[in-house]
Amino acid sequence: MTNYQASQAFSRAYRRVLKTKAPLLIIFLAVPLIAQDAPAPAPVASDPAPSAEYGGPAVLTRGAAASLRTPESIRLRPYVAFGGSYGSGITPVSVTSNGEVPNIKTAGIEGEVGVLGYQRWKRSSLGLDYRGSYRHYFKDSYFNGSNQMLGLVYTKQATRRVQFSLRESAGLISTGLFDTQQSSLIDPNFSHVPSNEIFDNRTLYLDTMGDLTYQKTARLSFNMGGDGFLARRRSSSLYGVTGYRARGDVAYRTSRFATTGFAYNFTHYDFTKGFGASDIHTVQIAQSFRIGRSWELGLKVGGARVETLGLVSVAVDPVITAITGQGRTVEAIYRIVWVPSMEGALTRSFRRASLTFSYARGVSPGNGVYLTSRQETADASFSYTGIRKWNLGLSGGYSSFGSLSRQLGNYEAYNGGGGATYNATGALHLIIRYDYRHQAVTNNRFQRDTYRAYVGFGFSPGDLPLSLW
Repeated sequence: MTNYQASQAFSRAYRRVLKTKAPLLIIFLAVPLIAQDAPAPAPVASDPAPSAEYGGPAVLTRGAAASLRTPESIRLRPYVAFGGSYGSGITPVSVTSNGEVPNIKTAGIEGEVGVLGYQRWKRSSLGLDYRGSYRHYFKDSYFNGSNQMLGLVYTKQATRRVQFSLRESAGLISTGLFDTQQSSLIDPNFSHVPSNEIFDNRTLYLDTMGDLTYQKTARLSFNMGGDGFLARRRSSSLYGVTGYRARGDVAYRTSRFATTGFAYNFTHYDFTKGFGASDIHTVQIAQSFRIGRSWELGLKVGGARVETLGLVSVAVDPVITAITGQGRTVEAIYRIVWVPSMEGALTRSFRRASLTFSYARGVSPGNGVYLTSRQETADASFSYTGIRKWNLGLSGGYSSFGSLSRQLGNYEAYNGGGGATYNATGALHLIIRYDYRHQAVTNNRFQRDTYRAYVGFGFSPGDLPLSLW
């Protein structure tokens, strides 16, 4: 039988079914529609699930980046980049002969390697975002060196109801603005990545997170997790922190595209260089929505009880000063304060672009100058690949610190930047980028404007333009 005869026979059979088996055919076609509205049996995963089924909007209390942010279809993609840069506002931990904080301007050359994407198996998945670079500055070799950033997410579906996940956020950075790019795989407000560093000082950070999720029903799930973290700064003038966190939450899928949850976590900070620690108890209500196919909104709101023990410098009574000649002394303090704790993230996914807005307010271990602090951040980012061979990226944000234990002025910073990659030919890409930051401490004379311009070339396999932000 020829292809044409087979096609005619199929058409005649199909018309007979329409005439005689219409009710059966309608039921058959309706099955996928009924299944689409039924509760999804997949786990409410905080990271990419090992199955292709949509696991619901990301639950912020579980530290997940939006499920729209980095598509799981992206396979592991390596890249290598080389280029030159020029910038100002490099700030060492030192002062000049007239008591001013130095402001260094210099050009340099740098190279970078990295890999981003997912590897999937039958019951597990691995997400990797690694970037390593080396910079050589012509004017001040003190800032030369390697910078590393790692975001790692591994999930394992142990049984139909139990899922394990391991996340790692680690890095070694030397400049406060340009080497703290957040991993696209982990919620940046969840992991303890140093941010808003005032000084360009070599900093090591590490946060190891583990979670167990139990899917009791198709809608109800429980999550237990914990992590240990640390930050160490090379300068003896700056503080480091060691801490741990224990957390748990319950989440209920109110619909296929909405999840409601309740969470509690306990966090402890210990600071280097002296006497100081904080205990934080946080309670939050979480709500996540997938709005259509392209929008995702995650919210969590609550409060934190911050218990701090530390040392402060205080003035001595004038009578005692007249006898001892000592005008100030150090005393131990114990404080309990209540701080609002909230976060929101709105993500829009286009066919060739993505748009993200985020806001967070809560407690932070500080930046080496500030210890336990009230922190507020707001960020926006946009990435576009709709122009042939081009990828465009824009970002901007605001952040502030307010110390909860020491009498310091508030720290504020504004930043913005943009970049583009152009697929010149094959695996060769042209890379350009510009970044700017303004930072200031209120009630203090310190203000600093920092900028950096970069031009270079990148090599990466693939048909799509290289996306680095």
